[in-house]
Amino acid sequence: MAEHIILCGYLGICSCYDCRYRRIPLWLLRLGIGIGGLYAAVLLFSGQIAWQAALTGAAPGAVMLLYSRLSQEKLGWADGLMVIPAGLMQQWERCTAEVLLACFLTFLVALILLLSGKGSKNTKIPFAPFFLAAVLLLGITDIGL
Repeated sequence: MAEHIILCGYLGICSCYDCRYRRIPLWLLRLGIGIGGLYAAVLLFSGQIAWQAALTGAAPGAVMLLYSRLSQEKLGWADGLMVIPAGLMQQWERCTAEVLLACFLTFLVALILLLSGKGSKNTKIPFAPFFLAAVLLLGITDIGL
């Protein structure tokens, strides 16, 4: 529960920066990765997780970084760096579900913007608020991921 509160606070700050400035500062991303790494290290040394689980926790964020590179940053690299702490603080399966739900929520908003004529194919939509919403929705429903 504590990791969920810390993660939501971190994502809330990232969302504010992403909505207002369309970027997330590097110091904030590094802080999040540091906190996620520290949390994973505590779990690792207390024997609650194996080192493989700690390492694979960062996989969803790493895949997003790769996609960012391949798509010429249609998805920002900061979004991938923002997801890494979530993966380190949770299991990779849950983090992957959160990323997929965030992508679906983003798609719905983009579709509404396109159909209403208020957006175009080049409209930039911040990802952080949708990732925060996905983390909150999966946390509230707690479907056992």
